[in-house]
Amino acid sequence: MIPITIAVAAVFMGMAAGFLAALAGLGGGFLYVPILILVFGLAPQDAVGTSLVVIIFTTLAASASYLRQKRVFFRSAACLLAPSIVVAIAGAYLTAFISGAIVGLLFSLVVGMLAIKLLFPKFPLVRALERGPSCEETCCDSYSRRVKTRIFYFHYTVWGACAGLASGLTGIGGGVFNVPALVTTGMPVHFAVATSSLVVLGTSCAGALTHATLGHVELAYALSLSAGAVIGAYAGAHTSPRAPEHLLRTGIGILLAAVAVMMLGSILSGP
Repeated sequence: MIPITIAVAAVFMGMAAGFLAALAGLGGGFLYVPILILVFGLAPQDAVGTSLVVIIFTTLAASASYLRQKRVFFRSAACLLAPSIVVAIAGAYLTAFISGAIVGLLFSLVVGMLAIKLLFPKFPLVRALERGPSCEETCCDSYSRRVKTRIFYFHYTVWGACAGLASGLTGIGGGVFNVPALVTTGMPVHFAVATSSLVVLGTSCAGALTHATLGHVELAYALSLSAGAVIGAYAGAHTSPRAPEHLLRTGIGILLAAVAVMMLGSILSGP
């Protein structure tokens, strides 16, 4: 158990992180991990595992909403999910054999890349790998919009694995790779976000369970952050359509750059 004052603080920080994550259309791992390390003093491995548990709660609600909208490409999700789960489990186990400083450094690297992508949209974070076998998939949403996309198995295998590694190693849900991977094949962004949400749910469950077996989950912090994050994400989702896209992208990008620098500074100044 943790003191009630710490639990309340975690709830409010979860609300802020969930709100910002929903505004940006991203998982909140890029904020949950530094909050757990820099504010609450958790070891990087424990912060990663705890962050994935929080992402399960926040993504579950989003996935349920997207499923009602019928905007999930299930075959595309499965093609991303299979390699993502396998590599997420491997990445989670890898944290038991590397130092917390390396985990923090990898987190800073991934968040820094995401910050660059938000500040400079043309930065090629994910490239299309349109080679090898492929197939076509069609999705008709609840608004009667019919969309077709082409699945390139090699493309989804590579980027699904990257998403899984980022998730298991750094506590980030993986949407930073999933969404661009889907969009580069021609999938509309709203469908890509919906499909990625289901993938992130599965990947986070696999990564969190693995971290739990390694003793890397602080349940009291996970529940406190989750309680706030769900509320914040709900508010952020309703606010997002009214926020100027350019200012939102720039603001979140600057925030992520600051987070990456703070995490890096914490590593370099550590014992």
